[in-house]
Amino acid sequence: MIELKNVSKFYTNNGVVTLGLRNIDLKLNAGEIVAITGDSGSGKSTLLNVITAVDTYEEGEIYFEGNETSYFNQNDMDMFRKNNVSFIFQNYNIIDSYTVLENVMLPLLLAGKSHEVAKAEAKEIIEKVGLSKRIHHRGTKLSGGEKQRCVIARALASDSKILACDEPTGNLDSKTGDEIIKLIAEVAKDKLVLIVTHNYNQISEIATRRIKVSDGEIIEDVYLKEENQEEEHNDLALEDKKVNKVTYLRLALQNILSTPKKTIFTLLVFMVISFITLILCLMMLEQSFRTNYDENYSYNLRTKDRLIVYDKNHKPLNKEDFEGLNYKEIYYNAFYEEESIAITTDLGAYFSSPVVNLTYTNLNYKIIAGQEKTKDGEYVLVFPEDSGYYDIIREEGIEFGLFENKSKHEMIGKIVGFATAKDINAVYLQCYSSYDERLLEAVEKNYWYHRYYYMDGKQYDLPYASSSRTYISCPKAYEGEDISFVYLLKGIYEVPWDIEVVYEDKEIMPTLHLNSDSHPDVSNMEIYEAVIYTDSVHEVKSQLEHAGYRVTVPSEVKVKASVLNLITLYLFLTLTIMALICLFFISYVILARVYASKNKDYGVLRTLGMVKKQLGRIVILEVIAIGCIATLLSLILFIILYHTTTAFSMGDYMNFGILLLYFILMLLFSYFIARRFNRRLYKFSVNTTVKGEVARND
Repeated sequence: MIELKNVSKFYTNNGVVTLGLRNIDLKLNAGEIVAITGDSGSGKSTLLNVITAVDTYEEGEIYFEGNETSYFNQNDMDMFRKNNVSFIFQNYNIIDSYTVLENVMLPLLLAGKSHEVAKAEAKEIIEKVGLSKRIHHRGTKLSGGEKQRCVIARALASDSKILACDEPTGNLDSKTGDEIIKLIAEVAKDKLVLIVTHNYNQISEIATRRIKVSDGEIIEDVYLKEENQEEEHNDLALEDKKVNKVTYLRLALQNILSTPKKTIFTLLVFMVISFITLILCLMMLEQSFRTNYDENYSYNLRTKDRLIVYDKNHKPLNKEDFEGLNYKEIYYNAFYEEESIAITTDLGAYFSSPVVNLTYTNLNYKIIAGQEKTKDGEYVLVFPEDSGYYDIIREEGIEFGLFENKSKHEMIGKIVGFATAKDINAVYLQCYSSYDERLLEAVEKNYWYHRYYYMDGKQYDLPYASSSRTYISCPKAYEGEDISFVYLLKGIYEVPWDIEVVYEDKEIMPTLHLNSDSHPDVSNMEIYEAVIYTDSVHEVKSQLEHAGYRVTVPSEVKVKASVLNLITLYLFLTLTIMALICLFFISYVILARVYASKNKDYGVLRTLGMVKKQLGRIVILEVIAIGCIATLLSLILFIILYHTTTAFSMGDYMNFGILLLYFILMLLFSYFIARRFNRRLYKFSVNTTVKGEVARND
C-alpha cells in the first residue's frame, strides 16, 4: 500500500537545521496494525505525519499504491488525506464547540453528502461506538474516553484506507485506554492502522508489526503476525468530491453560533470600525459639500425636490404657466425662503438685500444721500422709511462703498446712493438696468441668515421653513434651557416678537416656520418669484425653461472652490484616509488574534481533507456574515443617535450613494480579513496548525 524509499525530513528554525527522519526505507500494507515506538523526540510522530501527508519530506520518495507523492502540493496533500486517511490523536482534535453529531457529520458533508443523509449515517456510527446518549453534547462536555470515541466515530465516517493513531490512549486511564484499543481493533478490518505509542504493552495484543525509531532512523522492524502482503498498484485519485453549497453556509453559521463569546467580541470590534467608518464617510461628504457647494444655502433649502423660478427679464410670472405641472407644493413671492445678496458698505455692516427688480418694478424711493444710478454696476441701497438706517447715514456722513459676490469673493458693484421708500420692510438694492447678469448670479448663489438664537452664550443660525402658521419649533430636549431668539426683517414678511415656541420630539434643531398666507398684501402683489417642491425636478425645470423662465435648483448649485478650501478638503481627505487605514490595521490585528484562537478548529477541518478553497469559503462567509450584521447594527445606532441628539448632524448628508460606499468598504474589509487569515493559515503545515502554533507565530 505505502512504500518509503530513502525518505529524509529536516526542520529549519532560525537558520538551524534539525534532523527529523534519515534515509527511511519501509513498506506498509493494508490489514496491518503497526505499532510505532521509540523514546520522546525519536521521530516516531514525524514518521507518522510524513506517511499520512500531514507533513512534507525533503528527500527520497513515498509511493502510495505504486504512485509517487513527491510532486504533491498543499492541495494534493489535503486531497490525499481527505480520500485515504483518518486520524486519532492524543489530544483528540475534535472541534470542542461542535456537538458529537456535528463532529461525526463533518467527513460525510465534505464527501459531498447532503445534510440529511450525513445526519442519518452519523447517528448510526455514533451508536456503534456507544455515544448515543451524548450525541448532542458539545466537545467541552465530554470526558477523555468519550472524546476519543467521538474521534473513532469520525474515522469510521471517513471510511478511509489508513487509520493514523498518534498516542490514542496517552491522556486516558488504563481501563478507558484498553476500551479504546479494542474499539480501534474492531474498526481496523482491511485498513492499514498506524499507532504511535509510548505504551507498547497496551497494544501488543492487536499489533501485527512493531517498528522502533531512534534519532530519526528505524532501528527495529518486526512482524508479529503474518499478514497478506500482496503488491497493489491503483491509479491515485486526488479529485475533490463536490461539496453541497449549502454545506458551506451551514458550517459558517455553525461556527458563528457555536462560539458565542468570540462571535460577540468580533461583532463589537466590527461595530466599532463600521460606526467610525460611517462617521468618517459622512464627514468627508460634508467637507466636500462645503467646498464644492455654496455654504450660504442652508441644508434645509438644498432638498433635491426644490427649485426656484424667475422670469429671465425680471418681469412678473404668469400663473397659467404653472398649471398642470407635476408639483407637490408651490409658493409665490416666498422671498423668506430665497437667497439674497450680501452687501458690504462702509457702515462696517452686512445687509441682506433682495434685488428690487426681482420684487417690485415700480418702487418709489427718494435719495437721502449720494446720487441716482446712471449706469450698469451702480446701485442705490433703499431702506424702509421707519427703519432708522437713513438717520445713521445722515449723522455719520457715510461714504458709499462697494459690495461683493461672496460665493466668488469678488467685487461686483458700487453703491452710489442711499434712499428710503414707503411700504417696504427690508433693505432693497435698486439696479440701473432691468437686467444685470452678475448681480443675478450673486443673488442666486448667496444666502445669509438674519435670524439667530442664543444658547449657552453661543450664537446659532436659525433655519426656516414654510408652514401653515408662524412659530418656532425646538427639540424636546431643549425645553427648560435658557434660549433667546433674535429676529431681523427679511424679504417682505415680518416676524412677530411674541412668536410662539413649540417643543417637538421630531426636531433636531430650532427652526422658524413662516406663514406667507397671513399677509394680506401678498395676494395683491404681482408674482416675481416661485418656489416649487416636486418629485420630478428635472422634468419641471425643463418645462419651465422651455416656457422662458430662469430656473435654479439649489441642491445642484456649485461654486468654484477657493485654493484655501481645496487645500482644506485635500488635507481632510488625506487625514481621513490615513485614519481609516490605521483603524483597519488595528482592527485587523485584533480580529486576527480572535480568529487565530480558532486555528485548532480550522486545523481539524484540514486533517479531514478540507482544501484551501473550501476552507476559504467557510471563513469568508463567516467573517462577512458577522461584518454585515455589525454594519447594519452600526447604521441603526447612528440613525438613533442622529434623531435623538444634535451631535451627529453630519447625518444630514446621508444618502443612498454614501450608504452604498459604506457597505462596500465594510464588505471589502470583511473580505480582506478573511482572505488574509485564510492565506496565513495555509502557510503552515496541518500539524503546526492543529497544535496551535500559528497563533503563536501570527
